[in-house]
Formats: sequence, C-alpha cells, structure tokens
Amino acid sequence: MPTTEPTTKYQCPGERGLISQSVHLARLSAFYPACRECVHRHDTGQIPPRTVVHLKETENRIHRVSLLTDEGVRGIYLNELNRERAAAYAAGLAGQLWRSSPLKAREGLHAPMDISSVRLGPMVVVGFDERPSSPDIAVGVVRALRTMSCRVIDVGQVTRPCFSFAVNHMQATAGVFVTGAGCSPVWTGLEFESAGAVPISVGTTLNEIEQLADGPNPRPSRQAGQLRAFHAALPYEAALGKHFHALRPLKVVCGCCSDLVGDLLTRTFEKLPCELFFTKTSLRQRGPLAAGDADFELLADEVRLHRAHLGLLIEDDARTCHVLDERGEIIAPLDITRLLLRYMQTQHPGEPVVVEESVAAQVPGAIACDATSESMSRTMTDNSAVYGGSAVSGRYWFRESAPTCDAVLTLARLLQLLSRSDAEFSRVVESLERSAAG
Repeated sequence: MPTTEPTTKYQCPGERGLISQSVHLARLSAFYPACRECVHRHDTGQIPPRTVVHLKETENRIHRVSLLTDEGVRGIYLNELNRERAAAYAAGLAGQLWRSSPLKAREGLHAPMDISSVRLGPMVVVGFDERPSSPDIAVGVVRALRTMSCRVIDVGQVTRPCFSFAVNHMQATAGVFVTGAGCSPVWTGLEFESAGAVPISVGTTLNEIEQLADGPNPRPSRQAGQLRAFHAALPYEAALGKHFHALRPLKVVCGCCSDLVGDLLTRTFEKLPCELFFTKTSLRQRGPLAAGDADFELLADEVRLHRAHLGLLIEDDARTCHVLDERGEIIAPLDITRLLLRYMQTQHPGEPVVVEESVAAQVPGAIACDATSESMSRTMTDNSAVYGGSAVSGRYWFRESAPTCDAVLTLARLLQLLSRSDAEFSRVVESLERSAAG
C-alpha cells in the first residue's frame, strides 16, 4: 500500500529550503536550537513522551540577544551563525562603509556622467581560518559584500596575522575574517578591520555593524562588486623573514593547532642556524594557561626532552602565545611584556611604548590604553609607539607598517633577545625581576 505524504511543509527558522517530516522530528529529538522558534515545534509525531517533556522544558530557554564579543562576532555554527546571518553582518559592514563615503548623484536626470568622478566601491579583503565551517561562512560574506557593490579581494585560507597584513598591504577600506578563534571547534565567527588593518572592537563601529545587520541595507548601486584573488602568504612571509637574523644557534619548541602556522615556521627555520621542534596541539577553547593543561604539559615535556632554549604555545588565532623557559615553566605575560619592552627600547631608544591600562602603573613611562585590540592599535599609531604589551592576554604588538600582533613575530623578537648573550631564559627573567625590585 502506498504511504501518504504529509501535507505539512516544514521549514526551519533561518533556512530557505523545506525539510521532510523525518528531518523535522530528528531535529526536535536532538534539541536543535532553531526548533524553539519553529511554528511546528508542537508537531512531535512519534517522539517518545519523555523527550517531549524535555522539549517543553527547553522551549523557553533564553537565546543570546547579541553575538558580539569584545573583538568580533561568535556563534555556534548553523545554530547561531550560518551563511545567511554572516551575510547580514557583512552587509552591515558594507552599509557602514557606504554611509561613511556615499556615492554622488548626477545633478539632473539627463546630465552626462563624468567618468572621472565615478568612485569605485569600498575595497574589502576577505579571508578565513582552518575550521571546516569557515569556507561556508566566507561564501555568504563575499556574496553580501558584492551585492552591496564592494570590491572584494579574496585571500582564501590564511592565518589571522597574514590577513591583517593583506588588509594593510592592499590599502583596503576594510576586512572581514571568518574565524572561531578562542572558542570550541563547533563555533564560528567574524572579525572586522578598518583601513590600515585597525581591528574593530566592541564599543565603536562593531556595535553599529550589528545594528545595521538587523535592519535593511539598500543596495547603493545596481552593479555587483568585483571579485579577485590575492595570494598574501608570499609577501607576508617575506616581510616576516627579515626579523629572523643575527641569531645564535638556539633550540625552539613550538606548539600550535594550525597547520598553516606549522608550515610557516618549518619554512622559516630551514634558513636559520636554529633548530625547530614543532608539536601539533588540539583545537579547543582554553582559559588562562596553567600547569595541568594537556597542551602545556606536552610542550613542557618536549622542551625538557630536546633541551630547548624556549618553548612557545601558539593559540589558534596565531597571535596569542604563551612562553616557556628552558625548564618548561611558564613565564608570566607581564614578564614577557617587560622583557620585550626593554629590548625594543634598546633598539629604538627614547621611542614611546604602550601597555594595557591594568598594568600601566607597573611599567613606568609607558602610555596606557584600553584592553581591546582596536584601542591598542590606535594608541600605538597615534603615538608612533614601537611596542605594545599586556599582562594577561598573551598578545604582543610591534610597530611595522601598521601595528602588528603576530605570534611568529613575537618569537623572532624573543630569539633576538636571547641571542644577545649565552644566558638561559630563566636567568634573563630573574635578572629582570631583580632590576624591577631594585
């Protein structure tokens, strides 16, 4: 006997296509978050009664009103942030860019158009990290930007520092990077940069982008924006390479979950008198690094095994890093900030340095700024500062063509510092602590 097809048409909130009843019931049974807003959520079919009770208990669970974090947008892939939602944020950025520099209309309906006065749309660099969900989200971002008549430069899968390099190198109006850095593997997100590779943090333009993402953004032009690719890795690596010079033979252990970072370090160290031992770590959400962390213990063991001069645990954003001495013990971020600050001041005497406000009292003479990346970048630029450091985040900034936060560049500076003497890393830190106490 032929089965009767259900007449109800099921469609998950936020999705365009229809789904079958079996998929609808499977998602209900799996407590799919979108089901809480579905008009068919009470159509439970043959779902066990106990599961139905749990569904009713979770029906009124509070959703996050905003997906904003201090440095961008983060959400669970598909459940909170999918291709369409990411496209809305990209359109919000485009709307903000067009409002800042609108097109000029002709004076009359039949007035001839002066081609020389026609401006091109904003140029926006788009890149994404190594998470499996990132290419899908990037598709939505590129489509929205082109619909909003922005010129898009696609740099593909790159590290976060390489992306910032591309934004500055291409003199782009803005940039959108697809990343879930700092979160568990099931999360994704977006980070934005303005001209000059200045990060866009919460409290400024980022809030405006979210507001525009929640509203209509009319197209500024009927013409879709152009799309072209740019291979940013080559000039980025060339710019990094100049910092790995005048080094004594050192053994370095590095750990990171990113294959891109591992490949970059391997190519870099092939040309150096130093020896690299790279360890692949896990992609996961991590709190402040401390003894007992599995990746830390793995890296500490590698440092002691190879009798390395230092170890560096690099997070998945390729900017945040944690430093270990030759004993495999963690060096506090404040000590790293002081060491790098002293070294940069010997290389650039009398030039300004910037630190986060929470530690400004412990670093005499330093200029204080807020803890956000945007504040650090702008403060360094405004004061032509040669260095910017923190006491908690594990991010260290250096003056390049634009203020740059890059774990590989941090490693280069530490190798330069250690190459100035034969002292062990722990001795260098102890010497710093004694001078600070005196």
